[in-house]
Order: sequence, then C-alpha cells, then structure tokens
Amino acid sequence: MDTIKKATKIANEKAISADTSITSRKKGFEYLNELFIKRHRKILWRSTIRIAVVCAILCWGVLLLMTFRPETKADFNELVMTWLPYLAFIMYLINRGTGFTQALFMNCDHGLLTYSFYKQPGFILKLFQIRLREIMKINAVPALVIGVGLSLILYVSGGTNNPLNYVVLVVSILAMSLFFSIHYLTAYYLLQPYTAGTEMKSGTYRIVMLLTYVVCYAMMNLRLPILVFGAACIAFCVMYSIVACILVYKFAPQTFRLRT
Repeated sequence: MDTIKKATKIANEKAISADTSITSRKKGFEYLNELFIKRHRKILWRSTIRIAVVCAILCWGVLLLMTFRPETKADFNELVMTWLPYLAFIMYLINRGTGFTQALFMNCDHGLLTYSFYKQPGFILKLFQIRLREIMKINAVPALVIGVGLSLILYVSGGTNNPLNYVVLVVSILAMSLFFSIHYLTAYYLLQPYTAGTEMKSGTYRIVMLLTYVVCYAMMNLRLPILVFGAACIAFCVMYSIVACILVYKFAPQTFRLRT
C-alpha cells in the first residue's frame, strides 16, 4: 500500500507544472486559486477533455447509425425519452470530484491547514465558493457535450411533441454535474478525510462515498419521462447547493482540519 501511495504521489507531482513564470494578477483567495488551477491543469483538465471527446464520438456514432439504419430511430427515441435517470450513474462515473479534492489537499490545503486564519468561517466559505466554481467548470464540459449530443439524438430519432424536453434534457444533465461538484467538495470540507501524511482515515467519508455509489447505481432502474425526472433533478440540485453552503459555513471551521 505504501508503494502505491508513493507512486501515486510521484505521478501527481510530475503532472504539476514547475514553470516559475506562472503567476496571477488577482488578489487574495482568487490569486491562490488561479495559481493552483494553472499549475495543476494537467491533473484537472486532461481527463475531462478526453472524456468529453469520447462522449462526442459516441453521440456522433449514434447519429451515423440512425442515418444508415433508420429502423433504429424508434429505439433510440424511447431510450432518450425515458432513460434519463440512467445518466445519473454515468455522471457519477465521469465526474472529477475525487481527483479535484485530492489535488487540493495534497498540493494546497496540506500545508495551509496548519494556519488558523485559513479556518475562519468567512474565509472557508469564500474559498469553498471559488473552488466550487472551478470544479463546476471542469465537470460541465462533458456534461454539456452529453446534453447537446442527446438532444441531437432525440431530434434526429423522431423528436418530441414538447420542445421543452430538449431544454430540460440539457439543463438536467448540467444539474447532475453541478450536484456531484457540490457533493464531493462539501464532503471534503465537512469530513476532511486525510491525515498530514495524505492517508485517508475517515470511515464516515468512505460510507458517504459508498452511499453515493449505491444511490446512483439504483437510479439506473428508474424509467421516468424527461420532464418529470429533469424537473426533480434541477430542483434537488438547487436545494442541495443552498444547504451545502450553509453547512460548510457553520461546520467547516471545526471539521476542515488535518486528521491525526
């Protein structure tokens, strides 16, 4: 296990830019965040771009298949119209929340958590919001590709009587990516699972991650219309965002610390 941890740490360090010319004109936490994003661009964006490209190719492949085999259009139309809950599990698999929080701890918070000012409620919430904005950008790229791709597939396969389905399809998938962005960052702030030696030592954090997997996996069995599931998904994500910010502000000053 120690060998694996060392190898992972070395791989992450190699992916971090050592370019000393990287700088920022911003101030405060925005300055800290921009330097982090620029120096960790390979870790944070490389796999996201690859996933987005693969998703685009798959969607294009389905469009070509329907063009050359029109008899498949009805099947694909039904899939898109009723299998939106299935996308929850796919978004779970492709989100970059775990990698983002690991990079934050190993290459930023690992050192800064030793300073008391870093754990003040106002500062914690401010940096949480800045980081949430960044992980939302990262997760939104493949989500947007999937949403637009499925909308095109729905249109080419026969369309829908309600044009609102196209909008809800795209927005709901973006909402799913938003949920996972908030979920992983909130869990990181409220359950900070790492020790000073970058070892994960939180049973509660593992349970939360396991429950997330179980719920997303179970949703693959749901078959709901786009409008029903999409509207519920969007509403839930908005409420989750509000609750997450409140919880982080109230409890993170006590929970966001180095584990022993």
